[in-house]
Formats: sequence, structure tokens, C-alpha cells
Amino acid sequence: MFDIRGNGVIITGGCGGIALGIAKLFAGCGKRVTLVDVNIDAGLALAKEHANVDCIQLDMADHSAVADRLGPVLNADGAPEILINAVGWSPKYDSEGNPWKPWTIPMEHWQKVMAVNVEAPFHMCRLALPKMIERRYGRIINIASVVARNGGGVAPLHYVTSKSAVLGLTIGIAKDVAQFNITVNAVNPGRIDTPMISDVSAETNRMLMSRIPLGRFGKPRDVAGSVLFLASDLADYITGTAIEVNGGLYVGP
Repeated sequence: MFDIRGNGVIITGGCGGIALGIAKLFAGCGKRVTLVDVNIDAGLALAKEHANVDCIQLDMADHSAVADRLGPVLNADGAPEILINAVGWSPKYDSEGNPWKPWTIPMEHWQKVMAVNVEAPFHMCRLALPKMIERRYGRIINIASVVARNGGGVAPLHYVTSKSAVLGLTIGIAKDVAQFNITVNAVNPGRIDTPMISDVSAETNRMLMSRIPLGRFGKPRDVAGSVLFLASDLADYITGTAIEVNGGLYVGP
């Protein structure tokens, strides 16, 4: 058996496929789950099944709005003990359907990806840490990606770079807050069967699946299980690392 300390979990990008899988597990454990996303329809559907799930509609790239709406939540006496940064954006094509290349990505487009994928997780950590430090307890889990390990395939450069930065963010914050009994870890999902993978052709997905030793795409629950472990007392001595959840697509240090 294992124990997950605390009552509250907040998940950014919480209404996406992977995040919903995570939310379901925590809700099933009786935790109070708050989902934050720009589109909350899927989260509202989950909230109908679980009274302990609620949603906040918010664009995580709007840092002023994040501070205004989530700052009070993260600094309240009942602030969530567990922060899961699952927000992410992977735009693969330009307006004419051409894959983004390093020489075609406009700076403003690059900056928007960084705002969502890197700055938003940093901002959430920045807002959540004071209360965690006061309590001398907290768990932060960042959802990165296998592309941070293998450089991507269909993923564009700005997404690859952003997810690599999330791993650096994880390590750096982990070292700074370990003295307060706060752990910070990441999970690197591989090809997970969610709506996010439907932006490439079926032929491309078949080709990508053929490269996975376990012979299938992952499911949101596969990622959620690792997140649940990292939030539990079984992972008390783990910080500053990443769990690879990719069916063997990437095997390495």
C-alpha cells in the first residue's frame, strides 16, 4: 500500500488527454482535484462523475491572469499540496500545412510555445512554492516529453526545445527546494493515444507505432500511474529526475 499526503491536487492543461487520465486517478483516491485549462469542456464532464473535481478556465500563457486567478488559490491555507504541470502546446504546421522548420518559425510563434510550455510551469512553481516551503512539504510533477531525449520525429523544434527546458527547470528547482522536503520530478511520455496525436496521418502513426518495442501507443493511465507514484510516499527519496513512459521507444540515461 502507499499513501499520498495532502488533500489537494492542481493540474494545468488539466483537460487534455493525459491530464484527464491523471485527474481520474487522483479523484479516485479521494483527492480534491482542480483542473486549469483554456478549454474546460472535458473537465466539466469529469466533474459530473466526481464531486471532488472542479475546473478553472484560464489561458496559461496569460501570466497576469494566472497570477490573479491562481495566486490566491496557491497561497491559501487549503492550497494544493501537489502541483502537476501538464500544460503543453505542439503546433506542427504553418497556415499552409507545411511542417515548421528552424528557418520558418516566426519569433512570435516561438515565444508563444515557450510561454505555454516553459514559462507557465515556471510561473506555477513560483506561485506554489512559498506555501509549500511554509508547510515544509510539497510535490511538483512536470509533464515533459520523450522528444527531450530523442530530439523528436514529427515534433517541431520549438516543442522539442521547450520540453528539454522543462527537464532543466525540474532539476534546478529540485535542488533549490529539497531542503524544505519538496520533491520536483518529471515524466516523459512517449506516443500516448490522445487527440493530440491525430494531427498527423494514420500512416505516420502506424510508422511511429512500429518503432515502439511494446508494440502499442501508451494510454493516459500509463502516464498517470507514474505521476501517482511520484506523488506518493513511495517516492519520498526521489527528486530531480524523470521517469520515461514510452513503451521502450527511448531507452537510455
